[in-house]
Amino acid sequence: MVQLDAEGGRIAEWHRERLIIVSALVVAVLVFLAVTIIVIAPLQGGTIPSTDLLKGALGNVSPEFGQEMPLQDVGLGPSGRSIFIAFVMETHILFANLQLGGSIIIVATLIIFARSRRERYLNLARSMTLFNLILFSTGATFAGAGMFFFISLFPTFASNAFHVYWWPLLAETILFGAEIFIIYTFWFAWDRISGRWHLALGFAYILDVFFQTLSIDMLASGMLTPGVNTITYTGGGLFTIPIADTLQLWFNPTLWELQFHRLGAAIGFVGFVVAALGVLHYRDRSSLEDRKQWDWVAAYGIAWGVLGLAVQSVLGYVYMSKILQSQPAAFEVMMHGARAWEMVVMVTLYSALALTVIAYFTTRRDRLLSQRMTKRLRNAFRVFLIVAAVLAFILVQPSWLGASLRFDPTAWVNPLGLMRYKYPALFGLAAIGAVIAIFDAVLLTSAEKEGEWGYLTKGSWVAGLFAGLLGTAIVNVMGFVREAGRAPWTVYNIIPVSQNTPTPIPPLQIAGVWVISIAITWLIFWTVSKVTAYHPETKEKVQLEQQIEEQGDA
Repeated sequence: MVQLDAEGGRIAEWHRERLIIVSALVVAVLVFLAVTIIVIAPLQGGTIPSTDLLKGALGNVSPEFGQEMPLQDVGLGPSGRSIFIAFVMETHILFANLQLGGSIIIVATLIIFARSRRERYLNLARSMTLFNLILFSTGATFAGAGMFFFISLFPTFASNAFHVYWWPLLAETILFGAEIFIIYTFWFAWDRISGRWHLALGFAYILDVFFQTLSIDMLASGMLTPGVNTITYTGGGLFTIPIADTLQLWFNPTLWELQFHRLGAAIGFVGFVVAALGVLHYRDRSSLEDRKQWDWVAAYGIAWGVLGLAVQSVLGYVYMSKILQSQPAAFEVMMHGARAWEMVVMVTLYSALALTVIAYFTTRRDRLLSQRMTKRLRNAFRVFLIVAAVLAFILVQPSWLGASLRFDPTAWVNPLGLMRYKYPALFGLAAIGAVIAIFDAVLLTSAEKEGEWGYLTKGSWVAGLFAGLLGTAIVNVMGFVREAGRAPWTVYNIIPVSQNTPTPIPPLQIAGVWVISIAITWLIFWTVSKVTAYHPETKEKVQLEQQIEEQGDA
C-alpha cells in the first residue's frame, strides 16, 4: 500500500510539473507577442503608414483610379474603414476555412470508418458535418457584410473589381449555391442512401469548396500580384478589358501558390479546432464513455493539425518565393521592411504550435505508451522539445531594429535573425511535426490503447485548448501579412486604398481586431458545438427510450 501511494504521488508530481511547463509556455508566448506588437513593431517602423512610406509611388497613380468619392465616416479614426473590412473578412476566413479544411477531414474520416468500422470515426464525421452545416450561414453572413463594406467604403476598388473579376465572382456565386445544395443533401441523406453515393456527395462537397475558394483567390492573389501594370477598359461585352490582360489578372503569378497554401492552412486550422473542442467537451462531460471519445477526438484533431502545420510551412515558403519573383517590392516590405514584425508574430505562433503539440504528447505518454515504449520515447520527446525550442528561438528573432528597413545604415542588424538561419529552423520544425503526426496516427489506430483513453491530464488539456487558439490566430495573421504587404494599394501599383486613409491598420489596433475576432469566433464555435456534438451516453439514452416505447406498444 505504501508503495502504491508513493507511485501515485510520483505520477501526480509528474503531472503537476508538466502542467507547469505547458502553462509557462502559454505565458511566454503571450508575453512575447505583446513585446513584438508594443516594442519590436515600432522599432521596425511598423507604426509608419504605407501611405507615407510610398508617397512617391502614390503620386504616379492614374487619375481614373485615384479619384476620391464622398465616404461615410465610421467614427473609428483615420483607419476606421480598414478596421471594418479587417474585422469582417478576418472573421469570415475562419468560417470559410471550416468548409475548405473540414470537407477534406470529414470525407477522410468517413473513408477510415468504412475500412475500420470503428464507430468513433462515423460519430465524429456526423458531428463535424452538422457543425459545418450550421456555421455555413455564419460564414456567408460575414462574407456578405464584407462585400457590402467594400462597395460602400471603397467604391473605386469595388467598381473595378466587379468589372475585371465579373466571371470568377459569378462562378463563385454559382458554386456557393451548389455548396448549399450539396452540404444539406450530404447531411440529410445520411443513412438514407448507399455508402458509395454518400461518399460521392462528400467528394462533390470537397471539389465545390475547392473551386469556390479558387475563384475567390483569383481576386485575392491578383490584388497583390495582378500580373499587369495597368487596367485598360476597351468597352462592354463579355470582357471589358483585353482578353490577354483578363487571363493575366485571373490566372496571376501567385494564384495556385496561394490556393494550396490556404488549403494546407485550412486543414491545420480545422484539426486544431477539433482538438480544442475535444478537450472542452472532455471537461464538460462526466461519463467515462464520453470522456474516452473526446480524449480520442482531441488526439485525432491534433494529428490533422500537425499535418496541416507541416505542409503549410513548405507551401508558405513556395508562396513567398513566388511573391519575391513577381512582386519583389512587396516581398521586401513583408520580409525586410516596415511590416516584417508581422512575420515575427506569424512564426511565433507557428513555433508555439509546434512546442504546444510536443508538450501535449509529453504529458500523455505515461498512459498511452507501454513501459518499454515510454523508456524509449521519453528521451526522444525531450530531444524534440529541446530542439524545437532552439529552432523556435531562432525563428522569432527580429532581423533588425531601429529603422523601417533592414538595409538602412542606421539599423542594428541582428545576426541571429538572418534568413539563412530561419529557413532551416522552419523546415526543422516541419520535420518534427511530421514525425509527431505519424506517431499520433499510430496511437489512434492502436486497438491495444483503447482502454487508456479518457484519462486526459491537465497539462494535455491546456495544451489542446491552447493549440486551438493558436491555430485560429495564425490564420488571422497570415491574411493580414498579405494585405499589409500590399498596402497602400488595393490592387498593387494600380488602385490605391485612398490618399486620406493611412494603411495598414496600426499594430495595436489590428491586435485588438484579432482578439475580438478570435473571441467572437470561439464563442460561436463552442455554442454550436454544444448542440452538434455526438456523445456516446446520448446514444444510449435514445436506445433506452426506443426500447421503452417498443415495450409500451407491445
